[in-house]
Amino acid sequence: MRNKVMFTREAARRNIYSIPLPPLHAPSDERLNLNAVVSHYSQLCLKSGWNVLRKEGHIYVEYQGKEIAEAEWTDGIIGDASPLSYLQAAVCDHHLNEYSTRKTSVIEEAIIDDAYVRALDLLGQWDFGDIKRSLNPIFFYDSLDHPAVIFFTFHREGKRILQKHIHRFSKRSYRLKVLHKTWMTNE
Repeated sequence: MRNKVMFTREAARRNIYSIPLPPLHAPSDERLNLNAVVSHYSQLCLKSGWNVLRKEGHIYVEYQGKEIAEAEWTDGIIGDASPLSYLQAAVCDHHLNEYSTRKTSVIEEAIIDDAYVRALDLLGQWDFGDIKRSLNPIFFYDSLDHPAVIFFTFHREGKRILQKHIHRFSKRSYRLKVLHKTWMTNE
């Protein structure tokens, strides 16, 4: 792990609010342009001629009006390759999936950091005791030199769950693979 950068949960929030977001609960068979979702993250933008769309519950990309088979939405974005841009791309991926049938239940309000955990503990809302590692969002380069982002989410609906989300990016683009695992439950 090299070039490690730690963030607070606030860094994972959308930080531009100029274009209204499309309705989250629009009928899934309706073709929905999701470019506005990407525009809410300051370090990301779509390449010229690219569009991110949803139809029939699936996210896909178009380039100059033609659907690109085998492409992911991240193939159509440009970022500044900063640690913040990778964190934003990871969060944006979850945000876009909320419009699809691949919902991840990761909303920006669920992302936690050490300060938030201390506040929850003071209010008696933290069931997991003292954790010996930081829960702050983190960016780093892995052993194969891939950019990676890890963050944790805390879910209070029903049983309380702490989940770990690992995002590994391609070396030359923002294409990513995501792994989710339940780290702790209050049972």
